[in-house]
Amino acid sequence: MLTDALLLYLHLSAMLGLAVFLTAKTSLTRVGAVDAQVLARLRRLDVWVWGSFAAVLASGLALVFWGIKGPQWLLHNPLLWAKVVLLALMAVMSWPSTQRLGRWGLQARAMVAWQPAVEEVKKERRWLMAQSHVMVIIPLLATLMSHGFG
Repeated sequence: MLTDALLLYLHLSAMLGLAVFLTAKTSLTRVGAVDAQVLARLRRLDVWVWGSFAAVLASGLALVFWGIKGPQWLLHNPLLWAKVVLLALMAVMSWPSTQRLGRWGLQARAMVAWQPAVEEVKKERRWLMAQSHVMVIIPLLATLMSHGFG
């Protein structure tokens, strides 16, 4: 029981970490606010977002194989697979952001008073918000699973 509780705690903490880092990126990504200093913060946060994805995946796998319900129940639960698909969708949605931040980094090194184009910032923010909207479904599915649905 204690092992299961600790695994659930790790999994929840990883999800909360992902939410925090996505929120931080979103709050910094505003038209007129992104410059070379903010870009450096955004790139560090992006690394934390990817680390959070890895932590969510690792802690989820630990729950499947070492948790009380075990793989016999979890691997046959369609809600688990829906959660996995949504997390994968979020990761796929993060990739353009990582690429965009990399391009911005190259541009910022080439120009002294660099700022990204307004449309680029708006596009980045839309992607971040879309990820956040996908993310809010995952706890609902987790709650349903914890109450025996699926």
